[in-house]
Amino acid sequence: MQKFVISTFIATSLALAAPATAQTDLSDIVSGVAKSLLAQELDQNAFREAQRVNTVAAYRSYLERFPNGTQRAAAERALARLGAPVTGTQPAPVVTPPATPPDASAASVEAGIGLTRAQRTTLQRQLTALGYPTGVADGLWGTNTRSAIQRWQTANKLNATGYVTASQVRLIQQQAGAVAEPSPSTPANEDALEERLLSLTASERREVQRMLTRLGYNTGGVDGVFGRNTRAALAAWQRDEAVRASGYITADQLRELRRQTGA
Repeated sequence: MQKFVISTFIATSLALAAPATAQTDLSDIVSGVAKSLLAQELDQNAFREAQRVNTVAAYRSYLERFPNGTQRAAAERALARLGAPVTGTQPAPVVTPPATPPDASAASVEAGIGLTRAQRTTLQRQLTALGYPTGVADGLWGTNTRSAIQRWQTANKLNATGYVTASQVRLIQQQAGAVAEPSPSTPANEDALEERLLSLTASERREVQRMLTRLGYNTGGVDGVFGRNTRAALAAWQRDEAVRASGYITADQLRELRRQTGA
């Protein structure tokens, strides 16, 4: 709205100083700027309302009103998460990504299991006991653990995604037998601890804020500080991803944010 007021003020001032023959053209320019800013504001408000309602009908309504809107990709991802095909809109051009990321659906399946950090630590120990070393058994599933899961899946003639399913968790437990159990902890503390252990730099924190903002989740600025607005934006994104809305980011969620934004 500020841009609209400034643009209108400047254009009006110019109109007063311009010859009569040029005022018609200038009026057309002002009108075009106003319409563009209004369209952007309507677009953003419509998507925020769709996020608030978070239903298939709400996201489809947004896409029907704004088939080329700024949040089209985010709306289509939301429909996919809700298990609904995108209808009533023109398909976006097919773009071949530079590299194939881990199977997003496999990541969603694993997230749906709701493994605690203690359970993740146990699985790391079990994989290591089976001959697939994961490195330090700390419950943080980074490159070493994902690689170990892939090698175990390949050896067991399973789809090697690097992400486990509930049946695969049970199979690993059966194969490995009893291993030392880690101390239990609460889910909220686990997420906060995992974020601390990620040791995100100020640059990486700003990257997280930029990615959330790009997906339509307002962080209140990009300053590298995870304050109330950033925590709320993270929690909103986590709810849309059907994972625990703690407001703290995990290693897997950081990878998923980068995948969704192409970072």
